[in-house]
Amino acid sequence: MTDFTTGSMSKLPEYVDTTNVKGEHPYSPHNHEQHELPRQFSLFSTLAFGFSMTNSWLGYSATFITPLLLGGSPTVFFGLIAASTASCFITAGLAELASAYPSSAGQYHFAYMVTPPKHRALVAFILGWLSVVAWALTSASTALVCAQMAGNLAGIYHLNYVVEAWQTWMIYFLLVLIATAIVCYLPTALPRGEMVVFVSSFLGFIVSFVTCLAMRSGSGQSAKAVFVDYSNTSGWSDGTSFIIGLGTCMYAYLAIDGACHIAEELPNPKRDVPRAMGLTMLIGILTVIPWTVAFLFSITDTDAVASSSIPVYTIYLQATRSQPAATVLTVWILFVYFGALVSCIVTTGRLAYAFARDGGLPCSGFFVKIHPKYPSPINATMACAAVIIIYGLIYIGSAAAFNSFISMSILSLNLTYALPQAIVLIRGRERVLPKRPFNLGRHFGPICNAFSILWVLFITIIFCFPTSIPTTVASMNYVSVIIVGISFLILISWWGGKRKTFSGPVRLP
Repeated sequence: MTDFTTGSMSKLPEYVDTTNVKGEHPYSPHNHEQHELPRQFSLFSTLAFGFSMTNSWLGYSATFITPLLLGGSPTVFFGLIAASTASCFITAGLAELASAYPSSAGQYHFAYMVTPPKHRALVAFILGWLSVVAWALTSASTALVCAQMAGNLAGIYHLNYVVEAWQTWMIYFLLVLIATAIVCYLPTALPRGEMVVFVSSFLGFIVSFVTCLAMRSGSGQSAKAVFVDYSNTSGWSDGTSFIIGLGTCMYAYLAIDGACHIAEELPNPKRDVPRAMGLTMLIGILTVIPWTVAFLFSITDTDAVASSSIPVYTIYLQATRSQPAATVLTVWILFVYFGALVSCIVTTGRLAYAFARDGGLPCSGFFVKIHPKYPSPINATMACAAVIIIYGLIYIGSAAAFNSFISMSILSLNLTYALPQAIVLIRGRERVLPKRPFNLGRHFGPICNAFSILWVLFITIIFCFPTSIPTTVASMNYVSVIIVGISFLILISWWGGKRKTFSGPVRLP
């Protein structure tokens, strides 16, 4: 049974001296001006922040097309059920770590605290870079969805207009720029803004759900078509295609760790961050599954949806038979998606700031600064935005390569969710975890940790498969190449000098 109040009276983990060869940490608050972010988030605004990024029903609306092509409506539905179940276990294990070691650093801080002293700096460094890269890629994927949706909506009303890749990148560039300006120069408005996005998303779900069910024509899909009729056009066997589609279904619960990265901006993070994560997961399930059933039953022409430039718009159009209604609902989704982009930029900047505070980034002393007028890590946030914008140029050259990087964001985040849990399980939960408000207990805790490890190992393998065969240059899956490349760069950075200066997180609970 999960215990929210007492926690286990376990021994605190061993601590090591976080100093450099001169006897002091290069970015320690004892040696420099202490950099603090205001504690301006409440439980509700933290929940709003976390949910606005995960936004399961919204995220799945943008990515269900891959499982649809890999098995039809049954893969879309049952793949989501499997992803929801797996994400519950992963989130529970991660929330327990967030309760034990609240920090804006998130997973790399958790890993540092539970790893043996001899290896903790290296493990924290690897997970720190994986987290920063994953969140930058998550921000890029969110911005691209917004850019594609905006450009393709223009194409619907101007039939002679065909959106080119460079035009999509220009929209992408503008959206990232606006979101970054909001994050940097309106920091005190963020909690209220997150609540607006949360309410807008929830209302959007209700309106979309009711509209599709109330206005769907009698020619929509039958229950047999939704739950039984398997349609596989990938070239893989039916079982393999379902498994590959399942990996994409995990996008519905991407960024479940978002609340972890504002832990230093709310009064009681040990209690409230796990609550926000749990509620984000719960609301995600209660919205994405009903919405998925509703839109699957509303589809009248699966081929038209599969080939559409905006699949969710086509679903709205088939359900309502009204172009204005479909457009309004799609623009509503676009607005909420932009709110998710703002939240992603917040998280990416906060995480980079925390990693710089611990000396993990090049020029960390520059990125660790908090602006005196605008209480925000502006340097770190703008640097991340610049990387996201430059990275978007890949889309102009190869959409397939860009999408492989996006798959890498799902994979990298899940790796950072599972690795600290693996260390906890191997070393012994009672040995390394301190007393915490959210305690999974002696029996359920090991089950969550073990499942998380096995599941992430499983999806790591399937994410390296191409979505269709035979494979061409355009359809190739570059994830395995990207994994090797990023790992190589991280190790080069470590052995190139960071092993002598990076000691791990400055702030220990």
